[in-house]
Amino acid sequence: PQGRPPAMVREMRINTAPRGNRVPLLNNGETSRILSDLEEGSNVQAANVGFCRVIKLAKHDAGKLVFATMALLVASLSNLLVPKYGGKIIDIVSRDVQRPEDKAQALADVNGTILYIVLIVVTGSVCTALRAWLFNSASERVVARLRQDLFSHLVNQEIAFFDVTRTGELLSRLSEDTQIIKNAATTNLSEALRNLTTTAIGLGFMFSTSWKLTLLALVIVPVISVAVRKFGRFLRELSHQTQAAAAVASSIAEESFGAIRTVRAFAQEPHEISRYGGKVNETLKLGLKQAKVVGLFSGG
Repeated sequence: PQGRPPAMVREMRINTAPRGNRVPLLNNGETSRILSDLEEGSNVQAANVGFCRVIKLAKHDAGKLVFATMALLVASLSNLLVPKYGGKIIDIVSRDVQRPEDKAQALADVNGTILYIVLIVVTGSVCTALRAWLFNSASERVVARLRQDLFSHLVNQEIAFFDVTRTGELLSRLSEDTQIIKNAATTNLSEALRNLTTTAIGLGFMFSTSWKLTLLALVIVPVISVAVRKFGRFLRELSHQTQAAAAVASSIAEESFGAIRTVRAFAQEPHEISRYGGKVNETLKLGLKQAKVVGLFSGG
């Protein structure tokens, strides 16, 4: 009925609209779910989306990503070679040099090693810049395609879908959630490859120095792997809850702005401010909890 405050109008729409199974936001052949976090923003378990499916979003930029990966490998190798050559300089200056010709040879060795370090640093810097440019440009293209596909899918939903789904939440999905997926498909992939490369090259240096000590150091790896896996699952669920709460907060703001005349007519400004503030505080608490968990894990 005309004249109801926005919250009451929304509640009436949700209670009277047909509920049925809702079509998922992105078609993937999976069974649709009933009233997930898009309506409630509650503690709904996050969908388990495979990493390969996320990578498919960047398949159109495969060429750039290949070159970026090559640049990443060279940059990672350069970062590990600098300490190695720095150690050579220490070995050279630590020699017991007595004869003048030995001093001249030592000085030449130091100069040659310094030249190698300069070349390695310059090469690593160029490859790092190239890697950042290629991955970032690819990520922007990924998020543009994702937003277009998502918007096209949403526009073709049944009318009942829009009766039970708030506009602000859909806008949040188009902006914030697509940004997260973009990072997963490009930036996070870059970081994962860099860490794996650094680990592999570092292990090679460690085995070449002392394989027994390296094996002893690797004993704790299985325990750390189990802890990281559990932490990743918990952090994913927490991040899902945070995004859902932020989406609901966006929908409340959109409703209030869209029905501002009704809000003013019924003097509902304090009520709308309280609704929005409550959801923002919920988002803040989840964000602080997420920051605390990440801090504790990083410190541990």
